[in-house]
Amino acid sequence: MSDKPLLDKVAIVTGASRGIGKGLALAYAEAGADVAISARTIPDLEQTAREIEARGRKALVLHMDSFDYPSVEAVVDRTLEHFGKLDVLINNAGGSRNVEDGWKGFLDCDYTVIDEVFRMHVISPYAAARRAAQAMIKQGTGGVIINISSALGFYPSTTVQNYSASKAALNELTKLWAVELGPHKIRVNAIGPGITRSATTEKLFANAEAERAAAQTVPLRRLGEPSDMAGMAVFLASDAAQWISGATVMISGGQRFT
Repeated sequence: MSDKPLLDKVAIVTGASRGIGKGLALAYAEAGADVAISARTIPDLEQTAREIEARGRKALVLHMDSFDYPSVEAVVDRTLEHFGKLDVLINNAGGSRNVEDGWKGFLDCDYTVIDEVFRMHVISPYAAARRAAQAMIKQGTGGVIINISSALGFYPSTTVQNYSASKAALNELTKLWAVELGPHKIRVNAIGPGITRSATTEKLFANAEAERAAAQTVPLRRLGEPSDMAGMAVFLASDAAQWISGATVMISGGQRFT
């Protein structure tokens, strides 16, 4: 694989203001792509954009609310208007407006929480992928869709079952979209991160000791970093992965969840 495997490609990375999304956006810029980035927090996005431009590539900052599906579709539309094409969509935006409730078990969690979690992790990516696929088909040049899932989509935990179920659904959609879009030369894959340093994990780990304890549950004895996902995300969008579709790759430091 060349040192610029995505040279002059145009990519969208949702949820790119921080964490994994920001790491993926910067990795794509380093790989030669221009990147449209979206999130609710514009100031953080603008910092990501500056770092993309410092790597010699173009950035487009777009506001997106994952609960407002027209705004999700508008990210694709505005990217096409600005850059004239779309090669890669990374569905990364995620989380919960109420992290604590989102991590409760079945008996303690109100149905409104699972509704929110599925809107965030299933319906919003669905809206973005559908719009992107329509554009890629119209272009006639194929494309790539990458869903950022979770290792918990494979190994559910009773304490995070709403989140786990939503990511399992996203994994299944990844396979279904790969089958339907394959004839149009659109590849669809997913990445399933394990416990990765992010704004969400900062809320979950009350102190450094709790973080160290979590790291000890990982065979490689550390939490994941956004950069740990970058190589796979670049690879899956490159020509080196041109016969890979419908796969979800778990990147968890060897950890299995129970």
